[in-house]
Amino acid sequence: MSNETRASLRIALIAAAALAAVVVGAVLAGRDASPPSADAAVALAADAGPPVVAVADASAPDAAPLPYAVHEGELDEDETVSELLQEFGLDASAVHDVVQALSGVYDFRHARAGARCVVHLDRTDRRLLRLTFEAGPLDQFEVERGADGKLHGRRIDVPVRLVEAEVGARIEGSLYQTMQALGETPALVALIVDVFAWDLDFFKDQHPGDQFRVVVEKVYKDEALIRYGRILAAEYAGKAGTFRVFWFQSDPADEKTGGYFLEDGRSARKTFLATPLKYTRVSSGFGKRKHPVLGYTKAHLGVDYAAPTGTPVWAMADGKVTWAGPKGANGNLVVIEHPGGLTSHYAHLHRIARGIRAGVRVTQKRLIGQVGSTGLSTGPHLHFAVKRSGAFVDPRKLKMSRGEAIAKKHRAEFEAMVAQRTGRLRTVALAEPPAAPEPAETAAAASPIAAPAESLGREED
Repeated sequence: MSNETRASLRIALIAAAALAAVVVGAVLAGRDASPPSADAAVALAADAGPPVVAVADASAPDAAPLPYAVHEGELDEDETVSELLQEFGLDASAVHDVVQALSGVYDFRHARAGARCVVHLDRTDRRLLRLTFEAGPLDQFEVERGADGKLHGRRIDVPVRLVEAEVGARIEGSLYQTMQALGETPALVALIVDVFAWDLDFFKDQHPGDQFRVVVEKVYKDEALIRYGRILAAEYAGKAGTFRVFWFQSDPADEKTGGYFLEDGRSARKTFLATPLKYTRVSSGFGKRKHPVLGYTKAHLGVDYAAPTGTPVWAMADGKVTWAGPKGANGNLVVIEHPGGLTSHYAHLHRIARGIRAGVRVTQKRLIGQVGSTGLSTGPHLHFAVKRSGAFVDPRKLKMSRGEAIAKKHRAEFEAMVAQRTGRLRTVALAEPPAAPEPAETAAAASPIAAPAESLGREED
């Protein structure tokens, strides 16, 4: 074949390709296409320059559609997982099978808005082949159809990094505001308040200029902070004094052997919490007073702690729940029986925590409910009462003792750990205090933890 013939053939092939491309493009655009003239096609080909030769990969299979369809989305507010899965094409029976596959692994009733779900459905019969559900960064689950044709569920192990971090600052405004200025989250505030709960009342003992230093575990997924782990060592110094606590676990394989201790080896834990909630003020003490609703003077056999509706209420000590539900003027009431003939009463609760019912055993600091104004009450507060041997006593006068100290056989190991972590605490740099709060933030500054701004009512019962 002559060079002229080859050139003519090449131009004809390019022109044909250009013509086909124009026609296909017009069809895809959804409009009628009139094919260009032969002269126009040749001109297009001439402008195209030398041909580009695509070399086929003989080892690659022909492109084919995937055998499954993929659907993904997030759970909306007030939407159930069942509703989301049905939107993806699963019927009620398939949803039931998914729930059963994850039974004992995850309960979809705990899912919240923003949870992400991806499903793979067989294109032929629309059967579910695989489902992944991300309830949170570290709470990921999978359901997959096995060789036996059944669905099997499991938790996905998400790789994370555990880092020991140091945080410290001088407080201005509140612990909460200071933590915000450091770029930390309120969860760290709650941990600090928690480890000092037996010795420090942050609503009474916190003052501007106080200092804190902590060594805390941080859990990262990739580069994102997911949550805090455990506080390993903490120091709080201010007008109320200097307090330090240390986490010590005698058996590294058993968390039950761990706890918080003072630097001299005594347990940081006391038999009772001084107060079973983070309150705003004591609105009524123990003794006689004029009842704000009934209008006459009567004995007030407890202490009233005014706090916003929804404030968490904790068990003051280990014990067994003997009552959890409505009870006349008490409104929603929880009663807990403790060793040593003590019984604690928590009245006017907005709601009782999930799982709290008669017969259930609770540990100290277990969430048992939220502050409310149910029953005979004029505003949100907790009426907290304690009985000893059947008679009411002033909760604020209970004699508290500490838990077990470090055992002698672990004393040397504990002292070495305290020396190392005390030295580390001393090196924690104190961040500059945040700027003074704006007027709108002043109310929050009075509290170590942000709380909803609500009327606290008048004198309550």
